[in-house]
Amino acid sequence: MTERTTDAENEKALKAARNTENLNDFIRDEQQHILRLTGRVLNKNITESDDEYSIALMAVSEAVETYDRTRGDFWSYAAFVIKSREVDYYRKNKRTGENEITVSPETFGGDVDEDDPAIALKRDISQKTATYADPTLKEEIEALGQKLDSFGISFFDLAECSPKAKKSREACSLVLKAIFTPPPLIDELIKSRTLPIKKILSREKVSRKQIDRHRKYLISAALILTGDYPEIAEYIPFKP
Repeated sequence: MTERTTDAENEKALKAARNTENLNDFIRDEQQHILRLTGRVLNKNITESDDEYSIALMAVSEAVETYDRTRGDFWSYAAFVIKSREVDYYRKNKRTGENEITVSPETFGGDVDEDDPAIALKRDISQKTATYADPTLKEEIEALGQKLDSFGISFFDLAECSPKAKKSREACSLVLKAIFTPPPLIDELIKSRTLPIKKILSREKVSRKQIDRHRKYLISAALILTGDYPEIAEYIPFKP
């Protein structure tokens, strides 16, 4: 999806990331645009009272904070982030049947980090969504985000490298099985901050290409399964 792809728009987004006032002004000025963009992303009519709109506001805030020119035009990037966060939301609803919102730790960070430059905006948004958000899941997301960051992995990375095809998901399950087969390789993974590929290949018949393609997902899944993230672990099909 192409959205207002001008250098002026990209520069405006970069400026919005510099301080809280700029970000608040940016979101306020672009509210109607965000509403229309979300409707196009979801191919449905969205109003300001819908949960999807609240999620989109948080997604655009996240997009501003993570945007740089290497990601292309800002609004195309923002549309991708919006779609990713909305998909998270719908998947969560499908799994639980409840109105819970799944967002990135960067967005929830404003609830607890008083030094966060976007805290004012995030607090306003979180007040609107507080009745829907699962506090346990929020805490897990925040903790996992910090853990992944220490491995150089972001939630944006995971959106790109998560296995989509059945064959890829099966291959990833085999890799995770190899990691947790006694003696487990998780300590070695954590120490080296990379996958022990040779040992994995010696334990399971899986292609090196699949491992390389989904490396960040596999590391993240292993950390989730071995860490204190019971809610998030429900999304990982393999159980050690």
